[in-house]
Amino acid sequence: MKGKLQTTAALLGGLFLLTVSVQAESAELKERFLQRKPLLEQMKTLEWIGENNLGFLAFRSDAGQSKENAKVVNAENQDRKTIYAEIAVKLNTSAEEVGKRRAVQIAALAAVGHWLQDAEGNWYQKKQ
Repeated sequence: MKGKLQTTAALLGGLFLLTVSVQAESAELKERFLQRKPLLEQMKTLEWIGENNLGFLAFRSDAGQSKENAKVVNAENQDRKTIYAEIAVKLNTSAEEVGKRRAVQIAALAAVGHWLQDAEGNWYQKKQ
């Protein structure tokens, strides 16, 4: 009985630490998203990047593809990939499906003039 109690206590302690770790990581992800947002919005307004149909950012041309900008876009996409994977587990689906669904949401919320990719892979500028 004492062994079972100790095992249960250890498991609960481990779950608590895991929960705290996931919450801390989520807070860090949110902070990184917020820090990158102004630069990414500027790059969208300059038409350097757009939102593809998989829920990720993509460069639209060579313009703006500096090493620093590429680093920011890659970091954003990596964090999105992490979030999509976490959501996929919760929804019992694939991360790719989560990304596709997110792309639809992003397109609906996008500012006029931003570049988006439709489900068939065609790029277009949002009109309204």
